[in-house]
Amino acid sequence: MQTPELPTLNIIGAGRLGRTLARLWYRRGVFAIGGICNRSIESSASARGFIGAGNAVDKLHAMPPADVWLIAVPDDQIAATAEILAPHLPANGQALVFHCSGALPANALAACTPALLVSAHPVHSFADPQRSLDELPGATVALEGDEAGVTRLQHAFHALDCHCLSLTPEQKVLYHTGSVMACNYLTVLMDISLQTFAAAGIDSETAKQLLAPIVLQTARNNFALGTERALTGPLVRGDVGTVARQLQALEALAQREPEHSAPSEVYRTLGKAALPLAKRAGLSETARRQLAALFSAHRNDTAP
Repeated sequence: MQTPELPTLNIIGAGRLGRTLARLWYRRGVFAIGGICNRSIESSASARGFIGAGNAVDKLHAMPPADVWLIAVPDDQIAATAEILAPHLPANGQALVFHCSGALPANALAACTPALLVSAHPVHSFADPQRSLDELPGATVALEGDEAGVTRLQHAFHALDCHCLSLTPEQKVLYHTGSVMACNYLTVLMDISLQTFAAAGIDSETAKQLLAPIVLQTARNNFALGTERALTGPLVRGDVGTVARQLQALEALAQREPEHSAPSEVYRTLGKAALPLAKRAGLSETARRQLAALFSAHRNDTAP
């Protein structure tokens, strides 16, 4: 019995995300890999080596025909890339073109009409493609676009053991913003925390060893218990004096070292944002008002 021919996938922009998806789909027999187009032939060849299949090129017009096209370039380049791709697509509308931007809807690819247009955003950090090969399964992929294209990509991502979530174009930006705050800004917050430890004379490796258990425990608590029960510390206890001393210390640091003003600013901003959550978690109204006044006070005016 003859094995059915696999649909062909072309990748434009085979960076960390593109090469990870392509390798997984290739290894699991979902797609045959066609063209791989990056800015340089060296980069395309590197991606081809990671994927294990495909034809490395550095010009879009050199790519072979394909059933499915992944445009994995930066968000600001998606629409322009779609315009360049459009003349190379079949006029019958049978091709599927998708991008992986979390913020942009499928119609960012409008130049490729009448192809099926889809946005597919994996809720996953592709910082290290080698690690992502093992860690992507189980992640959720947000899909939006033409129904037939969404269905085809659902099957493709289910083959990688991913869950799929359907969104409307109007939901995309807020969905992605929520992902950014929980993922990207957590990394920023960790960096600012490490800066504060450094100011206390604690080196980065020691600080990370100290933080890892409690940060991971806090993440688990948020998902197991919910944010109200997971919130702990001086804010939810209403320890106004402790918060005031911490603010004073951070602002003294900012005065001594102006390049380290971020910890003070972030502490105030997150403190204000945390007050409604702390109130729901049991913070008294009196303490809430005192803390709100502290966070709104000018620098060096934080004594309780």
